[in-house]
Amino acid sequence: MGAGFMCKSLKTVCFSLGMVLLSPGVFPQGSEPMSAQTIPDTLRRPEQGEAPRYPQDIVIGELGRGNASEGAYRFAVNILQALRAGNRNAPVLANSPSALIESLFEQIGSLRPRSYRLGSGRIETDGNISFMVRFLGPEASITGELFIRQAEESGIWLLDDLILEERRPLSEIRDSYHYDFSPYERFY
Repeated sequence: MGAGFMCKSLKTVCFSLGMVLLSPGVFPQGSEPMSAQTIPDTLRRPEQGEAPRYPQDIVIGELGRGNASEGAYRFAVNILQALRAGNRNAPVLANSPSALIESLFEQIGSLRPRSYRLGSGRIETDGNISFMVRFLGPEASITGELFIRQAEESGIWLLDDLILEERRPLSEIRDSYHYDFSPYERFY
């Protein structure tokens, strides 16, 4: 037998031994399944005194319901869905001023939005609720603030206003954003 055969046999043995040693379950870390040990508990929950962190949009901030009621949040989501889809006949827009709706469809439609983001709701001093919003198209985005109010007599939610800023190219936004590692600093 030549040196080439021995070398090939040695490689095969090393590969087989490596596969056995690296296979899941060969050296268990306790009685729990291996997947439960993947992320330690200290990484899965906030430390004492540390607030939970929610997803954030790089332009409008924290996403989610915020201080708004569930009904107000659902209403805001339905408005943004109708605007993104270009659905002028959506029931959620039925009680809104037609001039406002036409203006919004014109501005947002030119963007060809693929998605939207809804920031945390904030209760204003007059009792209305506002949300930061962002519509994302293939090349640009539009940011604005959505204002809704609840009708006193019927209790239904109404679109009060949606103030939109100028379109911004996505590349401009990406170039100006610097990642914040603060949620991870306790691990360094």
